[in-house]
Amino acid sequence: MKVHTLVVGPIDTNCYLVEDEASRECLIIDPGDEAETIIESIGQQQLLPKMIVNTHGHFDHVTANLVLKDRYHVPIMFHDKDSFLVNLTIPVKADKYLVDGDVLSIGPLNFKVIHTPGHSPGGICLFEAAQGVLFSGDTLFFNTCGRTDFPYCSPGEMGKSLEKLVALPADTLVYPGHGRPTKIAEERGWILSEISA
Repeated sequence: MKVHTLVVGPIDTNCYLVEDEASRECLIIDPGDEAETIIESIGQQQLLPKMIVNTHGHFDHVTANLVLKDRYHVPIMFHDKDSFLVNLTIPVKADKYLVDGDVLSIGPLNFKVIHTPGHSPGGICLFEAAQGVLFSGDTLFFNTCGRTDFPYCSPGEMGKSLEKLVALPADTLVYPGHGRPTKIAEERGWILSEISA
């Protein structure tokens, strides 16, 4: 697996092109803006997009959805509880609504959907167990978690979601929605402290 990180949009969102190196198939995660930049990178790497996945529905994670769908004729996927957020930015229904436990595959890579509400009702993470990689959206960042002070957020649900993530293997590499990668081992201390508070 190869991960191409593109920082796009006005608040520096991480858009990920996740590549199966044998087939060149790729998963597009959170195309938040700058569709032409994403298209250019896909072309340079000679990738074959298979699906677009939004970890949640905020504008900075979905803005380029339709341009990329029209270009590559691939399905858009997100959790139905974030439909209202997606539609604040673009009028689109998911081709597939994701639920906890779904598995998305490209080549031999299998990404398990983990429903992680808190920052938004339909937030999800994607976990590839064999590679030890988690795409955490805006649930987990380096040394912090996503905001929970919007009307539709829930600090209580965020705590439960972090509890799910802290149970993953310590060496799991975490690619967040913003900022630098981290590992579950680096985040475990403050997460356990927050859960027990």
